[in-house]
Amino acid sequence: MTRIIFGLIFIVIGLSALFGGELAKYAFALILIIIGLRIISRHGWEPRHHWYNGQTTADDFINEVAVFGPLHKTVRTDNFKGGNVVVVFGEGEVDLSRVKTTAANIDLEFVAVFGRGRLIVPPNWQVKSRGVKVIGDFYSRVEATAGETTLNVKGSAVFGSVEITN
Repeated sequence: MTRIIFGLIFIVIGLSALFGGELAKYAFALILIIIGLRIISRHGWEPRHHWYNGQTTADDFINEVAVFGPLHKTVRTDNFKGGNVVVVFGEGEVDLSRVKTTAANIDLEFVAVFGRGRLIVPPNWQVKSRGVKVIGDFYSRVEATAGETTLNVKGSAVFGSVEITN
């Protein structure tokens, strides 16, 4: 979080210098808003060494939103059907490596805004990804396979990244 705050400070200072100092008067207010959002978020200011101590779910659909906080979700179900994941100003990982399904096609949307997302899929799935990148990266490291299940991942990475791997 500190990295993000200092990064935003430098961006505001740079933009202020570029546009003649008009943005400098908003920098202090912007910093206070960010600090306030961080304080009221459920994770407070504690260290993130617990980031990988996530949750396990047996839901068939995943619907997760993480704002200013970490997300680590492991899905274990025998009938996975897809879902939505949104990460804003944080880091998120969704592990699907142990799910099973009878569906031939599964749709999943993954969005990262000023954050980083990672999706782990089973090795026998075929993955088709379509992502919009705005000063970010949306990519798949999954080898092309001829699996019975096709995961259609669509989403966006805005000042962030989404990685799909197995």
